[in-house]
Amino acid sequence: MGEYAYRRVIRFAALRGLLVMGVLAGVGIAVRPQLAVSPASDPVGRVASIVSVAAGAYTGYAVLSDGHVWAWGDDLEGQIGDRGPWSSRTIPVEVQGLSSAILAVGGANSVYAIRGNGTAWAWGDDSQGELADARFTARQLPGLVRKLSAVRDIAAGAFSAYAIRDNGTAWAWGDDSFGQLGTGSGSGVVATPQELTRLTHVVAIAASTSDGYALLGDGTVWAWGDNSLGELGGGGCGPAPAGRPDTCLGSSVPQRVPDLTEVVAIAAGGDSVYALRRDGSVWAWGDDEFGELGDGVRRLDEGAPVKVRGLSHVVAIAAGSCSGYALLGDRTVWAWGRGDSGQLGDGSTSNRSIPVQVNGLAGVVQVVGGGDMAFALERNGSLWSWGTNTLGQLGNGSVVSRDLPTRVLGLPGSPRSAKTQRSEHPTRLLHPGGPLADADGTVGL
Repeated sequence: MGEYAYRRVIRFAALRGLLVMGVLAGVGIAVRPQLAVSPASDPVGRVASIVSVAAGAYTGYAVLSDGHVWAWGDDLEGQIGDRGPWSSRTIPVEVQGLSSAILAVGGANSVYAIRGNGTAWAWGDDSQGELADARFTARQLPGLVRKLSAVRDIAAGAFSAYAIRDNGTAWAWGDDSFGQLGTGSGSGVVATPQELTRLTHVVAIAASTSDGYALLGDGTVWAWGDNSLGELGGGGCGPAPAGRPDTCLGSSVPQRVPDLTEVVAIAAGGDSVYALRRDGSVWAWGDDEFGELGDGVRRLDEGAPVKVRGLSHVVAIAAGSCSGYALLGDRTVWAWGRGDSGQLGDGSTSNRSIPVQVNGLAGVVQVVGGGDMAFALERNGSLWSWGTNTLGQLGNGSVVSRDLPTRVLGLPGSPRSAKTQRSEHPTRLLHPGGPLADADGTVGL
């Protein structure tokens, strides 16, 4: 990579929480970005190492320090990107036709990457215009996202995509059935990136199934799209008081999430949303069918942010389809929500409405959530996965689901001395500050 590309790697590492020493500079605290592992970008011939990890619904991705992207799992829509047969892979393979990548993200069945020159590339499903090429045909190889340049971050919903440009504006394309593109239209499909209204100074962006979210430089969060489960954070979806609008209605333009300030990071998945505040606390709203909000209260959904119980000193957050994840300052990972496929990594298949510790991880620098699986990157370059594995999305050479972390195999530069599974030495799982939370969300010994 050239010097410009390397600077962008450093920048993205800070924005996406690969190793958080502070919080986003846009909120007024200096960021001291450090990469998860030493990048092999300048000396020719050095073994590449993992820079960041991403997940789609049933696929995993790793960006290496040499600018190449590797993928594994489902390939139904060509999201593996290797020109091979349209079939799942249980071991990572290299995405073809893409170089100088510094970031990758996955949607339901579409994938996006940013190159060091600020261009965005996409492949996989295009049924709703997700690839922004107006062809509406799945593509196995990366192609340029048209009419978009100087991209510094990108996010993907189920069938929509979002990008932040260097000037702080946000852009969106794909499915707009619920107004999730935030352009004020709220209908049909848009196959060309469009600028969102009302938003400036955007520093981070996230997407759920049918909603988009933006974090601004002043620490406020804005939301748009569907609101049937309270995803916009402005209140519950119940009978509206006399003279007031129906709170169940969504919005095709961004609206500020009330009473939420000093936010430094956002994450969304399924129909639940998470915000990390400057004080290290995590707040959540939206769908709570499986305990996704993490506050121990039983409900179907919640339209106003609630505090996730028992977490402190959180430095990064992530979301799966029905689960939340937090990386703490001590480099441990905690999870809550749906667990029937082992996606909480605590050695069980129980749902948890209070965070529990993911077993056996240490020195974690990044955590990401996928459909019903998750990944954690450790400081030594080891990549671990847990959860459902029916399509090989754990990348461990099998199709057996795991409720404990198992090592992703076959990636260049990853340590070969680590155990392939850590169930041999289970740790006692404690709720932060107390005993393990029971499956019903209560705390017991």
